[in-house]
Amino acid sequence: MNLKKIFLFVCLIVCLSGAVICASDVGEADFDSDFNESHFQCCSFAIQEKDETVFAFRQDAEFGDDGVLIHNDNLNNQEIIVQEIDAPDSHFIHAMITEDGWIASHGGDSSNDTETRDIENIACEMLASKNISSDSLSKIQKIFNKYGYGHFFIKAPDGKYGVIYNETVLVGKLNTGEFLVIPNEYYGFRGGNYTDYATDPVDAIVKICSYEDSGTNRRNLYSYDYKLQDTDNGKKYGVNIYVTNDNGHNVGLNTSEFVNYFYFNNDFYPPSVIPENPDKLYVGDYIFENQSIFSVIKNQIFQK
Repeated sequence: MNLKKIFLFVCLIVCLSGAVICASDVGEADFDSDFNESHFQCCSFAIQEKDETVFAFRQDAEFGDDGVLIHNDNLNNQEIIVQEIDAPDSHFIHAMITEDGWIASHGGDSSNDTETRDIENIACEMLASKNISSDSLSKIQKIFNKYGYGHFFIKAPDGKYGVIYNETVLVGKLNTGEFLVIPNEYYGFRGGNYTDYATDPVDAIVKICSYEDSGTNRRNLYSYDYKLQDTDNGKKYGVNIYVTNDNGHNVGLNTSEFVNYFYFNNDFYPPSVIPENPDKLYVGDYIFENQSIFSVIKNQIFQK
């Protein structure tokens, strides 16, 4: 490549940096194995259904002795489910799911508590206001610019989403039946139709994860099926929770020994109880009990 071509290539990269890309039609794209490095910690997955979202988060940390805490919390008088690292010396939230079906997730550098809490606070502002703000996305991208890799994902119940990498911001909308794969590097971002993998969306997200090849220290996949459920107090939204040992076999790896423990609402689950991909452990469900009749109304709207 001559100097002129090199100069033009560099200019193109500079122009693309920090741009907002509309990605409402995300096509299939294979991950470039040249970028498959060990620091690609964690990957988010999402499937859109009419009245249902299936979300999953895989932990790929190189030093992964710390397990995960899954518990309920409160955000602006809303119930939320939180997945975070069980590490007394650091603070890192992987994902939050609200009672009305909003989702936010974050993968990347967990070494700076201040920056991870800043990202968390900005995410909480968007979840509370129910608005994927371009200003908020830009603030998170500036934080990512400091350490060069990682991902942030936020999705509304109707499929609208924002994805942040250090080099770009993407906004779009998932239609019913579509999925997204959001690893820590933009090169691996892709989407498609989940029924190409399985008819059941939870089985599909486990299988999609098994063929996503950005992680080299593949550990637990935590899957959350958010949907309307029958309870003793009527119809309410909740999440069914599943955990899988992502063994790496479908991408030519053997990482089954990396499986970690986790807690769900203070109950301890050792690595030995977590089955390997494609099997999954049904952990239980969490019903958002404080929901009003809006839950049923929302369901009827989604069905139209």
